[in-house]
Amino acid sequence: MSNFRLRDPDCVLIHVPKTGGTSIRKGIWGSNYEGPAFGEIPTGWAALFKFAFTRHPLQRFVSAWRMFTEGARGDPQWKLPEDARPLSLEDFMDIVEDERIIYDGRRRSFEEKIRHHTIPQTHPFNCLHLADHIARYEDYEREVRSICTRVGVPLDRVPHMHVTTPVHWSSILKGSLLERVKSYYREDLEALGYAGA
Repeated sequence: MSNFRLRDPDCVLIHVPKTGGTSIRKGIWGSNYEGPAFGEIPTGWAALFKFAFTRHPLQRFVSAWRMFTEGARGDPQWKLPEDARPLSLEDFMDIVEDERIIYDGRRRSFEEKIRHHTIPQTHPFNCLHLADHIARYEDYEREVRSICTRVGVPLDRVPHMHVTTPVHWSSILKGSLLERVKSYYREDLEALGYAGA
């Protein structure tokens, strides 16, 4: 997605979409941050502690589809406009795979926002390769507390924003669509250690 310099204490959140970054940035740091920096870590941020979260690629895909079709709890901005046709998983995957659709900081259309939220986590634009620490969304509570302890942020509770109702990917992705999604996210599955999960 985009990178943020969190302030006081200073560190860098490499925000891969649909991995809990908004909850960290807004829920813990509030408005005390700089950015976004799209597809790069600015030179002045390079020496700071940089962290990111990853998520099972198939679960992340399903979560993005649900956010864009149903809206995230408490934040209807993500829901398809009322006059839009229903967006099936297959239609959603067509948008995800469409290389003609931009995903960077210029994004404006609904399709561009979908692409932005679904490009592979290992795509260079996400800057995951620049992280000093990569945590897993699957262990979110513990990982957020550990990061906050490391950087010196007092934390009473771990906030959760833009949450969709959990549905396991295996109950939705089947047959040829499952193979298509797995193929698209093959590098994520392998490089991030989710291939056997």
